[in-house]
Amino acid sequence: EMFPLNISVFNNLPSKLPLILKLDGEDVEPSQKTKEICIRGQSSQVVSIGTKALKVGDVNISASLEISNFGDCQADKAANNGFVDRLERPLLVKPEGIPVEKVESDMVCHKDDKAQTITMDKLQLPDQVVEDSARMLTFVSGDV
Repeated sequence: EMFPLNISVFNNLPSKLPLILKLDGEDVEPSQKTKEICIRGQSSQVVSIGTKALKVGDVNISASLEISNFGDCQADKAANNGFVDRLERPLLVKPEGIPVEKVESDMVCHKDDKAQTITMDKLQLPDQVVEDSARMLTFVSGDV
């Protein structure tokens, strides 16, 4: 599953702040693992990074920001270099697409009070299915 991972970054200091954003997670593949960000003083910025989830369900992703000078973005105070802030969050990944339903009905009449065995066909999945998203539900009803 592909989705944009939006990260809000704030700078409450009066001067610009050079930051290096690092993304990590076992069950995710971000399009960029690191990104350089230069934020003006007293402002915020939303960083959007395309991310691919490797499984459906809860996945943990962590984002860390480190103050680090780069290129033409230099912190006013060199003493701030190296400070790191880290955040880890679980994300619920749901399969995309349209659910496919297949309904099969079978009517069985028991004769002579003998038990009968009903065998269901094997579940056939489409070629392009999201891993871990296949489900099968069986309902049985009847009259005595």
